This record gives sequence, C-alpha cells and structure tokens, in this order.
Amino acid sequence: MPTLPNTLFSHKPSGVAGPFGRALLMLVLFMLPATVARLGLYSAYPADFQILSGSQILSAFLVGLRFDVSMAIVMIGLPLIFILLPFGWSHHRYWQRAWQWIIYLTLLVFIFMMVGDAIYFGNVHRHVGSEINILANDMASMVGVALRQYGLALAVFSVGAVALAWIWHKVFTALPSPPRSPWLRLMALPVLFFGMLVVARGGIDGKPISVGEAFFSNTPAQGYLALNGAFAMSRAFLEDPPALREFMPAAKAHALTQTMLAGNSTFFRDADYPLYRSDMPAPHSNKPNVVVLMLESWGAQHIDALRLPKHETPLGATPNFDTLARTGRLYSRFYANGQRSIQGAEAILASQPTFPGMPFLGEGIEQNRQSFMGELARSQGYETYFLQSSERGSLRFDAISARSGFGTYRGAEDIANLHAMPKPAATWGTWDHNTFQAAHQLFAAARKPFLGFVFTSSTHTPWLVPDERFKSSKGLRYKDLYLNSLYYADWALGQFVAAAKQAGYYDNTIFVLVADHADEFVDNTSDIPNLYNIPLLLVGPGIKPGMDPRIGSQFDILPTLIDLCGWQTPYAGMGRSLMDDSRMDARGSLGVRGTELDWISSTGWVSHNLDRPLGQSPGLSAAQAEQLNQQLLAAYQTASHAQSHNKILPPVR
Repeated sequence: MPTLPNTLFSHKPSGVAGPFGRALLMLVLFMLPATVARLGLYSAYPADFQILSGSQILSAFLVGLRFDVSMAIVMIGLPLIFILLPFGWSHHRYWQRAWQWIIYLTLLVFIFMMVGDAIYFGNVHRHVGSEINILANDMASMVGVALRQYGLALAVFSVGAVALAWIWHKVFTALPSPPRSPWLRLMALPVLFFGMLVVARGGIDGKPISVGEAFFSNTPAQGYLALNGAFAMSRAFLEDPPALREFMPAAKAHALTQTMLAGNSTFFRDADYPLYRSDMPAPHSNKPNVVVLMLESWGAQHIDALRLPKHETPLGATPNFDTLARTGRLYSRFYANGQRSIQGAEAILASQPTFPGMPFLGEGIEQNRQSFMGELARSQGYETYFLQSSERGSLRFDAISARSGFGTYRGAEDIANLHAMPKPAATWGTWDHNTFQAAHQLFAAARKPFLGFVFTSSTHTPWLVPDERFKSSKGLRYKDLYLNSLYYADWALGQFVAAAKQAGYYDNTIFVLVADHADEFVDNTSDIPNLYNIPLLLVGPGIKPGMDPRIGSQFDILPTLIDLCGWQTPYAGMGRSLMDDSRMDARGSLGVRGTELDWISSTGWVSHNLDRPLGQSPGLSAAQAEQLNQQLLAAYQTASHAQSHNKILPPVR
C-alpha cells in the first residue's frame, strides 16, 4: 500500500541560508526603511542639515543604526523568536506564514510612522515629541487633513504596500524544515532572546537607550539625522514623564529666575511661590478693553512689516497687518515659547511653559492654581469672551476657556458662515472672517470693559481660501498655498479692525496681535531663534508706535496687559512687562522643542536637553554659553518644580 506524502511538515527547500538566516534577513529588511527614511529626511530638508560635514553625516547614520535595530527588536523580536521555535507544530506552514505576515504588517506600521514623522519634521524642524498625545485629541481633524492634503501619497503608499507584499511573499516562500537537533536550538533561543533584550535597550549597563542619546555631539542637526522617527514617536507615546531635575540649589535657581523677571517695581510676595509677585502698575480710572488675537502660524519671516526693515523682498501677503503696524508697537525679536498651538495658549493665557513630559494645557496642567488671563480680567470687572475658528472641542478649548476664566465661549459650530462657500469638513472649523465677525458682534454688544480672546485657523494646513480672489500666489507649492491663506487671513483681520472702528470700541481697546507659533516655512533653521520668531503687535491707548528690538516672548503678554491696563492684582508667571525698560540685557526667551529647551537672549542662544548642552550661537564664548545655560536651567528648575508641586500661585486665603 503506497504511503501518503506528509504534507503537514513538507516544505520547499529554503531559499535563505537556514531558519536563522531567514530570520536575520527579515530583521535586516525591517531595518532598511529606517536608513532610507534618514536619506529621505536629509534630501527633503537640506536646509536643516546644511551645516553638517561629510564625517558628521556618516557618524549620524552609524549612530542611527542603534535606534533602528532597537526599534526593530522591540517591534518584531518576539515574532522572530516564535518562527525559530524548534517544535514540529511551529514549522507548520500556517504558523510560519502567520508570523511572517504579522512581521510584514508591523513593517508597514513602522514605515508609516517614519513617513508621518518625516512630514511632521517639515512643519517643526524636529522629530515628533510628547505633543503627539495632544494631537491625538483632534484625531478627526487630523485624519481629514491627511486625506485631503496627502490623499495621493496615501494611495501611493497603499499601492506600494501591495507591491511590497508580493516581494515579501516571493522572498519568504520557502519555509524552513524542523531542526534535526531541536534541543540544541531550544537551548540557544534563551541566549538569543537575552541578546535581543540587550540590543533593544541599547546595552547592558546604564539606562535604556533614549531620544537624548541621538544628540551625541554639540550639533543638534546631527542628532536629528541620527534619530529614528518611529523611535521618537514610540517614546513620546510610551515613556513615563522625566523625573524632576535639580541643577543647582533651589534658592539659587529662584534668585536667577527672579532676576530675569523683575522690573523696577516688582515685589516677590512669597518664598514658597517663587513666581508669585506684584508689579504695582498705576491704576486706570477708565480701564481699556483688551482683544488678544492668537493668529495660527503667522511666522515673522512672511510679514512685510518685519521683512522690510531687514531689506528683504516684500511678499505682499499682509497689507492690513502692515498698515496697522504703523499705528502700534511692533516687536522684531519676539518669540513663541513652543512649536504647537497648545503651548502658545498656555504661555499667553497663563505665562507658563509646557515642558517635555509634563502635562499640557487640557491634559492636567490646569489642575494647578495659575494666573489665568480670564480670571484676572474678571477680578478687575471685565466681561470675558473666547472664540476659536476650530470646532468647540478642538484641543479641549471648550474646557480650557472655562478654566481660564472666560464666561462666553464660541467654536466653529456656533459661528455663522459669511462666505459663499463654507469651509470643508475636517479642515479646522470655519473661515477666519466668520470668526472675526462673530467676535466683533459680541464685543460691540458687550458691557465695557471686556476681554476678548480669538484663536484663528485659516492659516493652518491645508491652507484653504474661500474663493479665487485670495490666491495672491499662483504657484502650487505648499508655501504658495500658505501665503494665499495668510493673504486671506490678513484680509479678514482688516475687515475686523474696520468693523471695530465703525462700532466705536476701537479707540479704547488694546489689541494684541500675536501668533501661536512660527509657520513651517522657516528659512535658515540652523539659527534656532528663527524656529520661534513670531510677530507681536500692540495697538491701543498708552502704546507708543514704533519698532521695538527688545527680546520678548509669549510669557510677557500677561504681565504687559496687567501693566497697560493698570490691573491691581498680584500674579504668577514666567514673563515680564514689555513696558518695563529696565535691565534690557536680562531679558530672555525660553523655547521648548520636543525634548529640547532653547534660551534666546540679546547675547545669543543655547540649546539643552536637560542632560547636556546641544548647541549655541556662533561666536558665543564659553563663559557666555555657560551663563546662558545657567539661566535656562534655573528657569526650567523653578517653573517645573512650581508646576509639579502646585506652587505657581498660593491658595486664596
């Protein structure tokens, strides 16, 4: 009687050198896209890496392999162990095929993460950081923008995934046969597993490999090139917040910080609350209204009122802002304190930073007692209004506005459309003109004085405009689309100012025009201040028109308003009134870029990741760099400890 073939364990001869060779090939193919992504990053954003020499580029690629192999082992280490199990059942084609395709699908996720990070890099000129947890809160809008702006790229990715699946199948068609000595392999697998653990954590000694280890030199660009985007993204999702750091005795940190914050009449009120103070402004019998316009992605480099004094070619995108600037005080060296909108909101509304790994506004920091702008205004008899062009719940601003002391809130769903074409769904709410006019109607009818806060969105990707007349740039590059949206937003601003003048509240209103962060089309990104440079324009009673070159940041807006409005209230914050002309050389701006901190002063700038310095401006002496790093670390230590221990503002007694 003939015997039936044993189809359960029969295989084609393996085309790869044995089961270990097959697993190694899977690992190498998994890591390969990381090197390709690194090459793509270098090619797509040459301005970010132009300062690197050939040897620095090579060393960045070599160091980057540590992150690539670590990420690969974390993602597919166990599946590789499973396909190497020495048992008969583990060599069944279903078992082998299942893990083979699980590894492939994981590879697609890995590639998708790196592509997403590369796109994000173009926006903020660094890899993804902890702000990804905030971006996830607006997932519907994020998906909508991705489908609209990157629909073709997603389609190409899908086709490429199918083609790559066919190649994957062909390469790994042959399955390995069960080992002749299964016990030998069974003893080898624990050793292999231990080796994988060592590689995944980056070594046996010390702490596991982290984002900070990519910055192995004094050149941040080298660290960005070495770092694997998927690695950075996974750490942002999974790592615990960093422990509080102490770089100097608390008394020294407080003294250094207070020296930078103190004006001529500043009185720090409580040693346990080092940011709590009074500035004693002169009281006003006729308190002015206040309108704060937080303008989405209005970068300083694309505003002609700031370009022309530097003899740069005008772009013609902001004629209304430029006209208004001639009647107010325009700050040429003004900086955002972060790179995301929610960081700008915390800095403007409460004069507080958002540090790496610590709670964001809307995600926990509001549990602290803080000097919120709306609460302070209400304590001075103001009506308070908050409007944003995005949907009500975007970035949790519906809850944030209430916590910040704003009595009336409006989101896109509450705002009437005034254009012939409504803004498409999932593209960040409504048109700016709609929001400005809704704000104007509230302000005109408000009991005076009032505080209004308006957050726009039309200059956010995908940079849409409501009709053809706003397409001032005829090109199809993303920058052209951005300039068109800026031209439209500027028109909407002009309409708002005209309406305020006609209604009669313009003359007794302080207008604060400030961006949430710089736009993504920054030139010369190796000069760190450019990544934060945004416009600040103050217009209103008591404000002397002109160009002001002093260093300032979003932290300074709250104390400046307290000063200009004569609010008789103590407060706690990391800023200093821009009306105070004393000790100009003590002014500085603290910026947060993912896991890195930057300090910008009139002397120069330094970068730090809380482990070591990462870079400094050219020409800065060692002594100057040390002084700036001490100021940065003192400010970080003082503010982070105050936030962690709820020591920003004392309880009401």
